[in-house]
Amino acid sequence: MSGAVVFGLALASGAQATPGPAVRAWLSDLVTRIDAADRAQRGSGTARGGGTVLVHVQIGPDGAVQSAEIEQSSGSPKLDQRALRALQGISPTSAPPPALLSGDGIVDLSIPVELGH
Repeated sequence: MSGAVVFGLALASGAQATPGPAVRAWLSDLVTRIDAADRAQRGSGTARGGGTVLVHVQIGPDGAVQSAEIEQSSGSPKLDQRALRALQGISPTSAPPPALLSGDGIVDLSIPVELGH
């Protein structure tokens, strides 16, 4: 998979088991934005590694990334930093649907980010 970012998303705050269309659309948009941010930051012609980084991210009701940290390293500090830069690069994203907001008004996600070559 050339340069793509693939996600499996887990809601750390325990939201609904079957997400509705608004939630699925927002998560899909999130994936697209992170992929675009990674591609823009990498540029072309640079050597790239691939792997998976588990990132914990909190997104506010306005779509701003409030925090992003490595939950489980890929084993490569460069790849870990690449994943964090891609997540920071999406801020602000579109406002999350109310169904994803926790009691304190944020979206709390654990995201396994697979960064391709």
